Amino acid sequence: MMKNFENKLDRIMQRIWKESAMVRLPKVPDVNNAWMRMEQLMDIQETESIQKTTVKPAMSAIFIKPKLIWAVAAALTLTLISPILYNAYTTTSIVAERGQFKTLKLADGSTVKLNAESSLSYKNGFGEQHRNVSLTGEAFFDVEKGDLPFIVQFGSATVEVLGTEFNIHARGSNIDVIVLEGTVKVSGAEAAKDVVLTAGQKVDFVLGLNPGKPEKINHNKFPGWIYNRLILEQTNLRTVCKEIERKFDVKIKFASVDLGNITVTGIIEADEFNPVMETLATLAQRSFKFEKDTYIIY
Repeated sequence: MMKNFENKLDRIMQRIWKESAMVRLPKVPDVNNAWMRMEQLMDIQETESIQKTTVKPAMSAIFIKPKLIWAVAAALTLTLISPILYNAYTTTSIVAERGQFKTLKLADGSTVKLNAESSLSYKNGFGEQHRNVSLTGEAFFDVEKGDLPFIVQFGSATVEVLGTEFNIHARGSNIDVIVLEGTVKVSGAEAAKDVVLTAGQKVDFVLGLNPGKPEKINHNKFPGWIYNRLILEQTNLRTVCKEIERKFDVKIKFASVDLGNITVTGIIEADEFNPVMETLATLAQRSFKFEKDTYIIY
């Protein structure tokens, strides 16, 4: 029985094979032409549906008025941008560009000195409902005492105080907090690893990690920038030159990459650019020249 079934199946397959050779397959369809015809048909149908005085209920659900489309688009756009507009009208932002230095008097009486290429922002209600600010870059704070804690946020880290003088350097992922007066609490990735700093102490850490142990400040004129000075302690030239670029809005390059790793120690009066570069060149035992809007250290 199984043998008969196999013979029958074989005959059927042979017949299909022979007949398939006689079938003429259609040409490959012209997709572009077909799409053009479809668009023409859609245009005709749309025009007819607009010109008709009466429209069947089934068709009215298909045809959407242009005004309705614009209304939906406007509603969606407003939904997306409303948080941005809200923040723009309820947040105060102060920016110090390259080559600038700003001193701010906040509503609670606190003073903030904003270093070059830095920004400070805070929400409405500052001084009455809260004393929270956000910092990018570097700033020196002289905080008035008050019932509300003064909180500075930079990335995922915060500094909280009641009344004190301190400096925060928060550029990129490198954080540096220096306290001149009073006490501050520095919070990093974990609240359990908070660090308390008192006058004459500092802490360095990487954003996203926990602060390290407090260290004693070696110089009584930290931070140097508020006294118009560069205080260098085994600081590499790359870091020093970035600070000079921000302060004087200039471009500085190295003749070779390795020169940026040279470390220098000293105090540079930073009132004018040329004396700063001359002193830095002396400390690093190097020279500099000016070419095409750029100062080159070699």
